[in-house]
Parts: sequence; structure tokens; C-alpha cells
Amino acid sequence: MSYRSIANLGSLLGLALVACAPDDPFEDLLDTRLPVATQDALAYVDDGHHQAVFVVPGDDHVGLVRRTVGDDRTRVLWTRSTLDGDGVLVMTGPASDKEEDVQEQLHWLPSDGDGDERVFDVLAPFTSSNLSPDGRRAVLHFGGGVGSGALQNANQVAIVDLQGGAVRNLTLNGFGGRLQTVDFPVPEGEVGPTAVDVGGRPLELVAFLAEGEVVLVDAGHDDVDQVAVRFGDAVAFSPVESLLRPGNELFGRPALFLRSDYGSDVAMLTLVDKSDETTGEPGFSAQVSLIPVGNGATDMSSYDGEDAPYLVTVDGSSMVFTDIRTQQSFSVGTGGQANRLFMRDAQVGTSTIRQAVAWAPGGRALYALDLDQVEDTIGRTPRVLNIESGIEDLVVLDNDRVLVSSGLSLYVVDLPLEQVTPLSAMSPYDARSSALDGDRLLLGTPGQTWVSTVDLVTLNPESMVLDDPITSFHYLPGTGKVVLVHSDVVGHLTVADAAAPSRSTSYVAWGYLLDGILDQ
Repeated sequence: MSYRSIANLGSLLGLALVACAPDDPFEDLLDTRLPVATQDALAYVDDGHHQAVFVVPGDDHVGLVRRTVGDDRTRVLWTRSTLDGDGVLVMTGPASDKEEDVQEQLHWLPSDGDGDERVFDVLAPFTSSNLSPDGRRAVLHFGGGVGSGALQNANQVAIVDLQGGAVRNLTLNGFGGRLQTVDFPVPEGEVGPTAVDVGGRPLELVAFLAEGEVVLVDAGHDDVDQVAVRFGDAVAFSPVESLLRPGNELFGRPALFLRSDYGSDVAMLTLVDKSDETTGEPGFSAQVSLIPVGNGATDMSSYDGEDAPYLVTVDGSSMVFTDIRTQQSFSVGTGGQANRLFMRDAQVGTSTIRQAVAWAPGGRALYALDLDQVEDTIGRTPRVLNIESGIEDLVVLDNDRVLVSSGLSLYVVDLPLEQVTPLSAMSPYDARSSALDGDRLLLGTPGQTWVSTVDLVTLNPESMVLDDPITSFHYLPGTGKVVLVHSDVVGHLTVADAAAPSRSTSYVAWGYLLDGILDQ
């Protein structure tokens, strides 16, 4: 493995003279945060120099792009990548509460740092952001806690059009419940666009889930009134998750389902067209009903049977199918723990059908249930795929495969083949520190000193030993590289080819965050 640094040797030797001091000699030079990954680069924020630093890995060296973000009167509040990795969002605010004339701003920078910046003025130091599945909009809010400043409006939000540049600032017109999270409800399995047809007009729905209530906003039309629904003190219902079902021939109007961690009901909000009574401008409203789902819902999905539209929920040990028109229901027991649910397409002969897969953290199996004519089959039971050492976490890799972590074992589950392949490890793997590159699974768990691959066709695992422990693992699909970040204030990483990680074709870069700093 070759060793590379893009900092010049003379400067590094000069700095080495003070290396014997008890403090890190680079502490005063750099004030960086952990990087976020885009399609093409790692993006660091250097607070001390008010820059975003893009580290772009090539075949044998890394390149750097520095972009100024803010100035001496500002500081970075947070940073994140966009959902598809085409850019980085950086939120800035006043460096001190004494700075009175500094506007909070959201900055969008391209994935490799090379290109035009987009800057959006917002009105508050928001602590959290949620992005629409199609990547067009960001909602900034205080769901992650209060921001800086003496006083904040906990229900103040900003809806940012990341493409068109418009910012919509508003306060949620609810009933006083504190905002918990923000959902962009989309139909099952879709990623966008987020619009759903209500009365012949597209509604870009954003659901603001608060304590005991929900506020619905049409993100695409500023003049449409908010719709707030309060569930009342008598109903122990506080929404934590939403699911959108578009209207079709089985149920003509779109419906928004809300799940609570309390009670035995799911709220169903049927979305209807309603013009403003004063101005006559088009708008929408919600007809509210509570659907009993047995012992309550820990997860939910939707499925259209041959003659009935179903809400599908899990309650800990069974899948419950509820006709949303009549509220009649039936259940299919799993015979084991099941409080998580996802849907997939399954091939049966020449036909494609829907299949529900249930599981639970701490459980010992996956339960796969074919849904074709599910209401007509008495005594149907799901197929069981046992996980011998139990499930700690599960990641859906694609339609056909999931990855299960369990102590010193990883399991690759092939759902069409009903095949469970255990992989033994020297230390626990984090299933979330993984990526899929075609039929190759990439694994790099923080704390480990190797990066692993699994060929999902042959199920052959291979590992490449690293010189230092992993701090964070990143797959950059735009460059075809895997980047393993190691702990060092001046920047330290290993770059490997995602197609075939090998020490002979990998390289190490160190000191890249110093590049250009010593000359400033």
C-alpha cells in the first residue's frame, strides 16, 4: 500500500519540530468536523477558516477543493449531504449572540465542490432538516431541539426549494403541540415526486408530526391554508410515522395514515378538495377516522387486494390486514416476534406478486407472507427464515436481499431463494456501515482494521487489512471508491477500489486538511 500526503514536506518538517509539545501542534490551525459523503467526495467543514473542504479521491491521490462558507461573523451550525449525494447542505448562523445583523443561511454546494453555490436566507438557527424523497425540497425546523439565541419559536419552520431558490417561512398553525419530526409522505415504494392528486390538483404534502396532533402543509402552493388535526386529550394518540396511499379504483381518495406508539388505533386522514371559504382559492381538508388494528401498530404498510384496499400492520406477533373502507380485519400469526415490516416484489412462476416481510430486533427469524389472494386463504402462514443467533439489526439491500447483523455473525438473506448465509467475524459488524455496489456488498465497521466485501452471487467474502482503525466508512459511487477515514486532526484516510479492494491498488492520504492552510 502506497503512502501519500498532499501537504508539502518542508512545511511538515517545520511543524514536526514542535511535535514534542504536550498539545497537538495542529489544534490552533484546524477546527474541523467529521466529514459527510457525497457521490464524488468527502466534505469537511473547517470552522476556523470558514470553509467547506471537498476531498476528491482519484486513482492514486486525492484532490482538494476549498469553498468559503460564511465569514468571521458566522459559524457552521450543521452540515449534511443530500439524499442522492449530489450536494452538501451547510447551515450557518451568527458566530455569537452579540452579532445582531447576521442572517442565518442554508448553503448548497455541489458534490465535488466545483460549481455554483446556492444560498438561501432563513429566519432562524434551525437545528434539524428533512429532505423530500425527490430531493427538491428541504424543511428546516427545531425538531432536534432549540437552537442558539435567547428565545426560539419551537414551531417555526422553513420550506426551501433547493432548485428554484424560494424559501417559505411559516409558523405551524397547530394547537400548541411541540414539533417532533417531519415526514414527506409518499406511496409505498416510491421516492418521488411527492405530489398526490386531490380533487384534480397536485398536492405536495408535508406532514408535521407534533405531540398529540399533525399539521399538513402543501409545499407546492404558498396560498393554500394549513390543515391541523388534533386528536384530543381523551385519545392517547401522538403520531410518530405517516404513510400515504393515493386514490384509485378501490378507494377513490388519497388517504394519509398516522401511527402512534400508544393505543390500539391508526389514524386515517382522507384528503378531500376544499376551497377557501373567504377567497375561493383551492385548498384541501382532511376527514379523520381512527381504525382499530388489534393490539396496536408498531409498523405499517398498505396493500391492494383483489377487491379490498388494506392497511397492513404488525403488532408484535402477527400481521393484521384491515379493510380501510369497512374497518373489518383479519390477522396472520407469525409464531414469533414481529414488530417491523417491509414490502417487496416476489416472482411466482411468470407472475409478480407482493410479499410482506416481518421481523423484530431481538427476534430470531424473518417471516415472509405472499399476499396474492391473502384474504381467501384460510390458515395461511408465512414462510420462516431462521436467524440462529438472533437479529440485532437489519438493512434492506435491495428488493431481493437483506443484511442482518448479530454479534460476531453477519447473515446475508436471499429472499427469493429463502437462503440464509451466515458469515463469521472476529468482531461485531455494523450492518449500517455497508453499501451495495452491484452484486458486491461492501463493509467497513468503525473500530475495525479491515474493509470487507461479499460477492452476493457466490457469497464469497474477502477482506483487506488496513494500517489503522476505521473512524467512518464511505462509499462514493461517482468515483467508484471506498474511503475509510481514520482519526487524525490533519486528515487521514485510505482509498480503495470499490470493485476489488486490495492493498496493492489502495493508497493512504495524510495531512490533506493542511493543504493551503499553511500559506494563509
